[in-house]
Parts: sequence; structure tokens; C-alpha cells
Amino acid sequence: MADETGSGEGTPPETASTPPNAPENVAVADTSSVSKPPAPEDRAELLTKARAFLHQPQIQREDGLSKRRFLAEKGLNDAEIEGLMRELPVKIPLVPPRSYPQPPPSNLPVLLLGLARVFSWIVGGTTALAFIYWRVLLPRVTATSTARGSLKSHQLSLIQKLNASLAALKESRSEMAAVLPKPEPHKEPSGFATCLSIDALLERAKKQNIEISSVSEISLLRCAISDFRKGSESRNPATEELFQILEGKIPWLVSEEGAPFEQRLWDTLSTCPLFVSNTSPAPDSPSAVPPADGHEILYWSFDPPAPPTPTALAQSLSALSTSISKPSADKHSPFQHALQSMTDFTGYISTQMYVPFVSLGSRYGTSSAMDPAEEEVRKEIRALKGLVLNRRTFLPNTSLRPQ
Repeated sequence: MADETGSGEGTPPETASTPPNAPENVAVADTSSVSKPPAPEDRAELLTKARAFLHQPQIQREDGLSKRRFLAEKGLNDAEIEGLMRELPVKIPLVPPRSYPQPPPSNLPVLLLGLARVFSWIVGGTTALAFIYWRVLLPRVTATSTARGSLKSHQLSLIQKLNASLAALKESRSEMAAVLPKPEPHKEPSGFATCLSIDALLERAKKQNIEISSVSEISLLRCAISDFRKGSESRNPATEELFQILEGKIPWLVSEEGAPFEQRLWDTLSTCPLFVSNTSPAPDSPSAVPPADGHEILYWSFDPPAPPTPTALAQSLSALSTSISKPSADKHSPFQHALQSMTDFTGYISTQMYVPFVSLGSRYGTSSAMDPAEEEVRKEIRALKGLVLNRRTFLPNTSLRPQ
């Protein structure tokens, strides 16, 4: 603004040399110079200069506050400044220049290029994955699926064959089981079936290392009934009498450990069809009168089961066993033939001890030829010697019977 003021026409040097935003020392110097009220002609000249100053194009671009401050520093009062400001023409808004700035370049090509790159990467990756899948993974998956299918079909065929063989086996076993003897439901063990007393039964169990709890209940009850009938003139025992005999022979039944086994004895006695209960102690005696309490006394007897009818298979086996000839009772030793041969050879040697003496020369072939009898004896000796050696070397098997 100082340059613009200095270049204005009719502007005094002191006025033009002080811009609006000059240093404070300059402004103080100017205000000190105009501190005295000027003369009227100087006042009119100051207004003329201020008016010319305000009409300069450079000063018109400044804002009104800067203009008022500069005029007040030059010594003008508020009324004069207000009048000079009214004289200024109305400020027309500045028209922007016709040369507008160039807009920034568009980002669309860069965006399209980036999208094209991303799309190319996606397409390339998808192509690589598809190639790997079709060339590497798909053959293996197909081979695995085919192997699983073949393995499954093979297993199904094996299972079908197994089911067919099981069905055939079941049918054949049912056909074979039809001719086999049926097991007896209340059969006594073979070791206890021959015992006729409780003592004999306990002795047999002791020899076989069998505990009392493992002894057959049917055998125990049968032996108890047999013992009671021996001492009571063929009278059937009652329930209390039967268990008294068992407890007398087996004290273990009275203990807590033997209570379950005693309960098993009672269950067998009451459920097994081999034990028959009657209200009379003997078959030919009348029924006993029930006691006053109303409980009927039962007397027990053992009815042995009838022998089962032999099946066709058992009959065939029995007929086959009877048709086979029994071996002879006398047993021959496998070395009997060898012993007989040695005995004969010993007897022969004993008889040859008294043969006439033969000279030494004749033994070595220097004498005349032997007579036919001696030559025959020598042949027999050689044959017997070979027979003995063969018997010793090739002995028959001891498991075979001599013919």
C-alpha cells in the first residue's frame, strides 16, 4: 500500500510514505507532526488528498476498517472520514477470472485397471485350482470311490455267502439233531447216580474234590429218602423228617452259608417231577389225619424216570457194536516171534556143540570138500543168522498186534 500511495498523483511525500500497516514509530512520528490543528486551507487540501487516495484502484480493494484506520492516523476526524467513505462508489463484487483451474484427473481408469487386475488374478487362481483338481485330486477321489465301491460289494458278497452257509449249517444241524437223543431234564451226574446213601454220596464228592454246594440236589434228596426207608421199614419220610436226616448228615445246612442251598433243596423237592408227594406214609396205608392246625403233612417218595426210548442212531450204533468181533482175551507180546526165533537158534547151537571136530586146514579151504550134510547145516546157520539180524533191525511196531 505504501508503493501504491507513492505512485499516486498529487500525493505529498509525507502522506504517501506512510502506509496503513506501517511500523508504530512512523505512525507516532506522523501523528506528532499533525497533532496541531492545521489551518482551514490545509484542511481542505488534506481532504482532497484523502479523497484522491481513496479513489485509487489499489486502495479500493482494501477493506473499510483498514481505510478508516489509515485516515484517522492522517489526522482526519470521524465525521470527515464518514463523509469521505460515503463519497466512494458502491463496491462491485469481483468477477472471477475466466481461466478456471483444471479439474483433477479421473480415478476411473485406475479403478478399472485395478478391477481388471483383480479379475485376472481371480480367473488365474480359479484356473490353477481347476487344473490341480482335474489333474491331481479328481483321479485320486475317483480311484478311492471306485475302491470303496468294490470293497463294499466284495464285503456284501462275503456276507451273503456267510449267511447262506450259516443257514445251510443251521438246517443240517437241525436235521442231524432230530436223530440225536434228547437230553434228560432231571438227569443225575454219572458219578452220583450209583450212590444209594448220603454217606456214599459225600464220600464220592470228597474223592472228586467237589464241594457240598455243588452236589446234585436230586442225588442228595434221593439218598436221604433211601436212608430213611432203610430205617423205617419202607415208610416214606415227611418233609420235616427228610430235612432232619439231611441236617443230621450235613451240619453245614444249619449255618447261614448253607441256608441258600437248603432252600434250593426245597425248591427241587417241590418242583421236580421225580419226587412224588402223598398224604400217607406208605402206598398201601390210608391217608393220615391232618393235625389240628390244618396243615397237611406230605410224605415224599422217589419215582425213578423211565429209560428213554433209544433213537434210530442209538439202535444203529448198538447193532454195529454187536456185529464187530471182539478181540481175543489173550494178548501176545510184539516180541514173541523174535523170542521164539532166538530160542530155536539157541537150541540149534546147543545141538551143534557135539558135531565131530573139523581140522583147521579144512576151515581155510586147504582140505578136501565138505560132505553134503555139513554144507546143508552151514546154509541153515547162515539163513537163521540173517533172519535174527533182520528181526533185530526191523522190529515191528509195538502198537500192532502180531498176526
